[in-house]
Amino acid sequence: MRVTLGLASLAMVPLLSVCDNRQALHAPDPTLARMLVQPKADPYEATSAFADGKTMRDPPRGTVARDTEEVAAPPLTRALLTSGRVQFERVCAACHGIAGDGVSVVATKMRGRPPPSLHEPAHRAKSREQLYTVATNGYGLMPSYTDSMTVEERWSAVTYVQALQLSQNAQVASLPADVRAALAKEAP
Repeated sequence: MRVTLGLASLAMVPLLSVCDNRQALHAPDPTLARMLVQPKADPYEATSAFADGKTMRDPPRGTVARDTEEVAAPPLTRALLTSGRVQFERVCAACHGIAGDGVSVVATKMRGRPPPSLHEPAHRAKSREQLYTVATNGYGLMPSYTDSMTVEERWSAVTYVQALQLSQNAQVASLPADVRAALAKEAP
């Protein structure tokens, strides 16, 4: 047993001498000054690395930049509103409340700067495009939703927000006569 253990130890000596980890065990540079002297090319500088002499490369034909999105609002349809309600209740209602009034459990925990009511005049005055920009880029403590919602989902959610704003701020006098009559029958 001792002989086997001894032979195994001797067999490991050449393997251990091959491992040189001195470079891996150096102290990190907390100032990140090494980033100032790293090799890099100025995009507008000439280079011999490419046949055309340009450092900045043209994107491959047919590619589209990731941050370029269609900004035109989609047409208003029942399907868009239905999808928007689902998206709003899934993503937005946790902070802004199911009615968009800013009443939610999350809002009660954010005493310093709670999520606003979407029925405030400043928010009602925003266009669909402006609301879409907020959902895309975030605003204040609200994060961007580009990673969790597709372009179509964001458009549907902001379209539903505007329908919600309209429904919560509608004047009874501006409703059609048959709707006013139905409301009158339901009133206590």
